[in-house]
Amino acid sequence: MRSNNTALNRMLQSQAHNHQMAPEYGQYGQMSAPPQVQPMTLDDVVIRTAGLLLLTGVAGAITWVMVPINPAAAQGLMFVGMLVTLGAILASWLGSGKLFANPVVPSLYAAGAGLMLGGISYAYEFAYSGIVLQAIVATFGTFFGMALLFKAKIVRNSPRFTKFMIGSGIGIAGLLLVNMVLSLFGMNLGLFNDGTGQVTLLQWAIALFFVGWGAFSFILDFDMVEQSVRYGAPKNQAWVAAFGMVAGLVFLYLSILRLLSYLRQ
Repeated sequence: MRSNNTALNRMLQSQAHNHQMAPEYGQYGQMSAPPQVQPMTLDDVVIRTAGLLLLTGVAGAITWVMVPINPAAAQGLMFVGMLVTLGAILASWLGSGKLFANPVVPSLYAAGAGLMLGGISYAYEFAYSGIVLQAIVATFGTFFGMALLFKAKIVRNSPRFTKFMIGSGIGIAGLLLVNMVLSLFGMNLGLFNDGTGQVTLLQWAIALFFVGWGAFSFILDFDMVEQSVRYGAPKNQAWVAAFGMVAGLVFLYLSILRLLSYLRQ
């Protein structure tokens, strides 16, 4: 689910460029002041990201509570959440920047992801007590750790790094799509362990790679925000950046949850 970040980067750069190239003149022969557009700040991104995460948590709690009360209704909520999540990711890949600059679309994604995560988390917690709290702590610990590495300039973005992350992201998205489609027809590629049988080397390798890719993908996000603030992207683009952060955290959380389940086995 993290593959959207490169598309978000293009969206923000495009919006910032359009903002800088705004005309400064009115009708022919008349001088007019350029429209005053508030630039995006780091605080804008932080506040919106926190708000979207809160919405994700509330939606997840609804599904979590619903599972033991009405499993069928919980499954329905999870299905709706999955459709909303996949739709938002697809839209971000298509570069629909204007959609995500509106708070409605990122909020819908956050709510949808929460509905999906609530049911998934409940299932993992039922099988491995305490695993959800461990995954949450590990997810945010990784996020803040990568932020510190970026701030200290220990890990920075580069053209080669971006190409690797884009290529890997496309590969991950393709792998997940193929696995999902084949599973609908009862076929199992053995890429992910379902809790039965011993975890294979391939499954370990995929789980570790997903966690590593999810962690380092935040470098693209941090660089995107830094560049957007520097070049004065419009304030509404903070919603685009916040969406990217939340999508990255969702992907990383799911990847860590799977890895922890392997360790618990």
